[in-house]
Order: sequence, then structure tokens, then C-alpha cells
Amino acid sequence: MKYIYLICIAIVSFSCGKIKAKNQHAVVYEFVNPDKVSLNDKQGTIVTLKNRLESIASNYEVTLNNKQQIEVIVNTDVKLERLHAILTNRGKLGFWECLKHEQLYEFLYDALNNFKLDDSLKTIDEIIKMPANDFGALFSVSVKDTAQITAYFNRKEIRGLLPVNMRNTKFLFGLPDDSQELGVYAVKPTSSGSALVNETHITEARPNYDFLGNPCVSMQMNQKGAQRWERMTAKAHREQSRIAIALNDIVYSAPGVSNGAILGGNTEISGGFTLEETQDLAFVLSSNKRIPKIKFVEALAIND
Repeated sequence: MKYIYLICIAIVSFSCGKIKAKNQHAVVYEFVNPDKVSLNDKQGTIVTLKNRLESIASNYEVTLNNKQQIEVIVNTDVKLERLHAILTNRGKLGFWECLKHEQLYEFLYDALNNFKLDDSLKTIDEIIKMPANDFGALFSVSVKDTAQITAYFNRKEIRGLLPVNMRNTKFLFGLPDDSQELGVYAVKPTSSGSALVNETHITEARPNYDFLGNPCVSMQMNQKGAQRWERMTAKAHREQSRIAIALNDIVYSAPGVSNGAILGGNTEISGGFTLEETQDLAFVLSSNKRIPKIKFVEALAIND
């Protein structure tokens, strides 16, 4: 009951944030790859950011200026650093089927033994670590080697080693541990390249606590998402495989399914969050839309 009480207080305090706004911010963001973002996607980003601000601001303006940059003017209790985190979060959520080590054994053997890293004296097997430090991961690498690993597994000759029915496999990184190592997961996308269950299937997200008492985000899916989640968890249970839960292509956890298919479309995401981070993530995921990558440009002077 203590946890439930605390959650209610946190939600109420944020929903009432419109009463007294202590901070006024005026900031400019720009799209990371503006030439690859359509006008419709830019306008959609404006709408999504307004939806996020609705929960934390007393009043706000979000516009696209003549440089195709995003200008935000907002009155809020939220400090600037936290505002950046909420607005720049892509909101890309994915529930992925993890491929198991035995499914990729021959691929890994050939990839690790028959090719060298480009422009490096190291071989690939010198920078990977087995077994993986994360459950569900194929292997682990140091944070400093992630760029090399990404480039290596994107090489045409390496991807050609994958079984024909796994050629569209994606490789995702997990969260770094205390020794700055992280797991590398092989996940199976749909034919369109997306996760089977994603942010478009989320109808509600809220801060919560998991069974260990750690902050998490609880989510409710729509009918389509719930049906997919039921099939996905039934398969994971049947095949004793794992499901990678990723935010912005970073795997936060990869749980197994011990009690059969999960019905009703309820699930959660956890991974070392603070309660404040779960509140902010709930704001982002409740809009059920991802945005293109944007970055902070400058703060504008505010005229009283």
C-alpha cells in the first residue's frame, strides 16, 4: 500500500503542475537529419511535443520557424535539463523476439573466425566477451567498441553469413554495467523492419513499481497490441526464449516468460530508472508516437 500511495502522490503533483509554474523556458531544437524528415513528419513532431507538454506545463507554444527548427516557449515547474530529456526522447518503443545463441551458432562461428575488423589490428574475437553479461544477449562488448561492432555486423559479407530466414536480423545493445560492458542482442523484426509490438500499440503509460520495488513504467496496449503480445509471449514460453524490451533501440531488459501467454495487453518496462525518469517516460509513451531525432540548438532570451 505504501508504494501505491507514493505513486498517486507523484501523479497528482504532476497533473497539478499547471497551477504554479516556476520556470519559463524558450528553446530551439533542430532535426538531426532534416533533409530526411518530411514536412508531414515535422508537423507531426510539433503535435507530439505539444501532447507531451500538456502534462507538465501551464501554457506553451511549439512552432516550426522559417529555418525548419522547432521553437518551444513554455511555463513549467520542470527544470531545463529535464525538459530537454522529455522533448528529445524519440519515444521509440519495441518488444522484440530474441534469437537464441544456438540459432546463430554457425553464423557467429564464421563471423568470428573468417573476417577481420576494418582498419584495426584487433580480430573480432578479441573485443567480444562470452558468455554475455546480460540474459538473452549473444555476447558482451565494451562501450568503447560499440561503433566497431555495429560497422562489422552491418558489412554485406557478414550479413550474408546469416541463415536466409534471418537476413533481416537486427543487433541491439543493452545498458552498460559498472565495468562499462554491455550485451549485444540479436532480435527478429517484422517484414517491415519494425518491432512486432511498439509504441503505436500503447494506450496508457504510468509510473509504477516492479515486484522488486524498483521504479518502472506500466503500460496498457490496444486490442491489436494485446493480441500480438499474447502470441509473442506464448511463443517465448513455448520455445523458452526471451523478449527484448527496447527504448530508442537500447535494450533495457530481456525477460523470459515462465507462466504461458500474457493476456490483456498489460506489461511494464524497467531498467534502473528513478521515479522521476519513469514519470517522464510515461509522458513520452502516452503520446504513442515516436519522433525523428532532434537536438538542442540554443536558448532564446525571454521578454517579460
